[in-house]
Amino acid sequence: MVNGGCGKVGRVGEAVDEFVISLVLAEQRERAASTTVREGEPWPNASELAEVEADIAALTQAAKAKEITVSTLLQLLPDLERRRDELKLERGRFSKARHQAASPSVDTLEDFLSLPLERQQALILHSLSAILIHPARRGVRKFDPSLIEPVWR
Repeated sequence: MVNGGCGKVGRVGEAVDEFVISLVLAEQRERAASTTVREGEPWPNASELAEVEADIAALTQAAKAKEITVSTLLQLLPDLERRRDELKLERGRFSKARHQAASPSVDTLEDFLSLPLERQQALILHSLSAILIHPARRGVRKFDPSLIEPVWR
């Protein structure tokens, strides 16, 4: 390589694009198949979150009414707040999985190419952080997908 340049490494862009798109679509199909959330299914821990939030409110109210001391409140509150935060995070993940299961999927190259460019980029960036293209042997013009290395998120 000269001054960190490409060393005259070149690829036919269309073949690389089709290969990358096929990898992304296969990964998204696999992810959609593993998602078991049905659209109308409620989040199973909603009642536990409501109980934890009610306990936090009751403790806070008891401290305001001088039924418990502030030091008792400070001992009991951190565990409840930590559990509440865990449950909210779990609820967010559940909602995201349900949204992904409900969103229309892109199954074919033609479907993908019919999307606006911004949506195509978003789909690829959701799955990949980079594509490494390794140099081919001298004089070889045939497309070799083994020289294309995806870096998954």
